[in-house]
Amino acid sequence: MKKLCRSAMISTFAAGMLLISGCSNSNAADASTSAVAYNQANTPHYDVVKRDAKADIDAALNDEVWADVPSISGGFHFPWDSKEAPLTVFKAYHDGTDFYFCFEVTDNEVVTEEEWKEDESTVDNEDRVELFFAGGSVDKPTPNGMEKYYGIEVDPKGRVHDYSIEYYRHFDGTWNLEGLETKGISTDNGYIVEGKVPLKSLEDLNLIRDNVMRAGVYRAEFSKENGGDQELIMEWISWVDPKTEAPDFHVDSSFGEFRFLQ
Repeated sequence: MKKLCRSAMISTFAAGMLLISGCSNSNAADASTSAVAYNQANTPHYDVVKRDAKADIDAALNDEVWADVPSISGGFHFPWDSKEAPLTVFKAYHDGTDFYFCFEVTDNEVVTEEEWKEDESTVDNEDRVELFFAGGSVDKPTPNGMEKYYGIEVDPKGRVHDYSIEYYRHFDGTWNLEGLETKGISTDNGYIVEGKVPLKSLEDLNLIRDNVMRAGVYRAEFSKENGGDQELIMEWISWVDPKTEAPDFHVDSSFGEFRFLQ
């Protein structure tokens, strides 16, 4: 949600598009410098289980390990619309070395572009899944400044747009998440994305603190009017309901916690 979460996004979507209601996170992580405590019951969380198996990053999801990994609880919703969201299944685990994740997306009209631009902006007009990672607050500056947070957006072909974000909403699209691997494939009813990131990359960015990382999990659900070449219909799906008036994922309230079990 890189483009839409700048000021232009607010004016574009406030007038017209609405999407999910899910878990509230209005009090999430006011402290940007301390670790997120396990007992913050008001914060939606997902347990990233530990498994010994290493999955092949091929988007087939036929590795046995995935059958034993629970999906994210609470489901995914349209925060800015009252209609039911199409099914999105997210799973993640770690093996002590890498963080593995996958999305299984139900989508009866997968929107992609053939040409991939060098600046990765192709993804702006595509269906995609998104993960945001943060160590502290993303929208509440402190006397010590604001920590960077990070986004990865993966299209149905497995192509990645990753970037860092510095307060206030300064995006660096030249940044790349070290060691990130992704793969995407089409299915009969949508698409699958699978990926992995070295835990060291997340630790070096000071994102995992006391085995907890703040994370947002999202999906851009795009379609075209009457299935043609008309203007894109852009809708936004989230694990956590940010409770914002207009579509915006770049707020503390859109984040939950990933708790890395040992």
